[in-house]
Formats: sequence, C-alpha cells, structure tokens
Amino acid sequence: MQAEDMLIVEAPTLVREHAARKLRDAIAAGLYKPGARLVERELCEALGVSRTSVREAMRQLQAENLINVGPRRNISVTVLTAEDASDIYHLREAIEPEALRRFVASASPQAIKHVATTWAVMRKASDKNDTVGLAREATGLYEHFLTHCGSQVYKDSGQQLLNRVSYLRLTAMSTPGRLDRGMEEWRAIVEAVQRRDAQGAAKALALHIRNARKAIEGNLKLS
Repeated sequence: MQAEDMLIVEAPTLVREHAARKLRDAIAAGLYKPGARLVERELCEALGVSRTSVREAMRQLQAENLINVGPRRNISVTVLTAEDASDIYHLREAIEPEALRRFVASASPQAIKHVATTWAVMRKASDKNDTVGLAREATGLYEHFLTHCGSQVYKDSGQQLLNRVSYLRLTAMSTPGRLDRGMEEWRAIVEAVQRRDAQGAAKALALHIRNARKAIEGNLKLS
C-alpha cells in the first residue's frame, strides 16, 4: 500500500467510517508502523477529507486500541508487546474457530463460494510473493467467517481482536518458512469448509492461529 492509495476519491455516506477503514488498512499494510507519529494535517491531505472527519476516524481507531493519543494530541500507532500479542492470539483461538464452526454449519452456498473465490486470490498473491495482498485477503476471510457465523457477539469480539493485530500478519509471514506453512494451513481450512466439515475447519483454523502466534511471539521478542 502506498500513500496515494489512501485518497478517498468518492464521498461515501459516512466519510468517518471510510476514513477509519483507510487508516486501518494503512496500519495493517505497514504504511504507518508501530510507534509512528500520525499528523492530522498530513492525514487530511492523504485522505482528501476534512480535519473533523479525520478526528472522528481517529477516535474510532483509538477505541479499537490501534492508536494512542497523548498530551497535546500527540498521536501514534500502538506498539504491541510480545505478551500483548500472545494474549490477543490466545483469545482469537478461543473465538474464531467456534465462529468458523458455526459458519460452516449454516452458511449459504454463496457464502461458501466466496471462500473458494478468496482462496484463489490468496494463492495468486502468494505465487507473486505479494505478502501485503495476501494478508489483506486473509483478513477478509477471517472477517467473512465472523460476519456470517450467526452471532453478533462473536462477530464484534472477533473483529476487535483482528483489528488490533492486523499489521502483525506481515511480521508472521516474514518468519522463515512461515508463508509456505501458512498457505498449507489455509488450504486445510478451505478444503474443510468446502466439505462442510465444521469440526475439521475449526480444528484447522485453531492450528493456524496457534502457529501464527508462535511466529509472531518469536519475532517480537527479537525486536
């Protein structure tokens, strides 16, 4: 993701939500790294929106613990410790596999087809070594499972955790061998979903999250 990709070229009904999504994506893609200072004026220029819209978006990201607002509105991207990341991934392992189990048990044919379509895009991104694109598509699938699992509680809880660790997916992929292993884990998840094997899909996702946690913990402890 480049700075020019942040520009909001249309005026959606809720500019604040659109701006928050753009900023969230920019943090996930590493455009704004942990600890980086965010300047309102620069964000207004990058997004092409008013300072009011940027401030509203920032409040949303602050509520999600993606940014910190200090004295004199010194705003920076939140830095997660290895312990923070470990806790979040343990919670993800408790929530997302169950959400996926529910998804597989009740998903429409269209929702299942979306999984196969996204998986095809993920494979192409992996073949091109496009880790940013791969992380984006993987995030989309996590969100798809949560959105269509039939539980607003699981959706809201899972989404909040996903938002907090979105940028760490690139960290996990940078671990030697992790990208290839991760793709094999995703293959197992998708194939179980397509078989309508709810328990198998949940088990495969739990393993994927657990292995990603271990890779991230190792990287953060070394940094």
